[in-house]
Amino acid sequence: MPTPRSSFAAVPLMVSLLAALAVPEVASAADVKRRGGQVEGTFGASLCIPGKGDCKSADTVSGKTGPSFGMGFLIGFRPLRSLLIGGAYNLGFFNPDYRIGGADLYKSAYQNSLFAVVRAILPIWRVDLGLEVGPGWSRQAFKAKDTSGLNPISRTFSQGFALKVAPVVDFYITRRFFLGAKIDFIFNFHNQNCVEYMGGSRTCGEASDYRQASVHQMLVGFHLGSTF
Repeated sequence: MPTPRSSFAAVPLMVSLLAALAVPEVASAADVKRRGGQVEGTFGASLCIPGKGDCKSADTVSGKTGPSFGMGFLIGFRPLRSLLIGGAYNLGFFNPDYRIGGADLYKSAYQNSLFAVVRAILPIWRVDLGLEVGPGWSRQAFKAKDTSGLNPISRTFSQGFALKVAPVVDFYITRRFFLGAKIDFIFNFHNQNCVEYMGGSRTCGEASDYRQASVHQMLVGFHLGSTF
């Protein structure tokens, strides 16, 4: 018949046995594919950050640029577990709520962006901690409503060089598929900022009453993808 002392002495042996059984399973669970091709998508919100343009105004054109839906896609290659290189595309919408002469000015606003990216990655078990940097090009447009003569413009837009900085964290659900979160900070350094009028004429440069473009953009959302 086992005594309390013998039962107590058996506890360390049982713990050691369970740990020995668990180690191969943990090692197998952490066996994820971190080299080769990789495809990703980000879906979430798009927000305005003041730049050359303003995110809100109290002048002749008064109002603010509110948040809306944004998304991004990336296809790349991981030559190393800690490095990814590739190309990225972002599309982010804004919610422009501006008035001129008491009438709504804009009906829509959005930005398209293309980047060549490099991401440094710190892999820890099933987790990837990354910081992505990429130069590229972006185009931002605010399309105006037809306000029966109160609004003289058809759109204002800007385009040019852009730089993306993006922290990202991912967790591998399976050996190849991961899920996480990402924030894309897109800084626009546009050298072309234009206002297009209803008659088709266009002026480029500093537009005192129509300073909605160019602004910077932040895309934040859930991030998913897979290696292949």
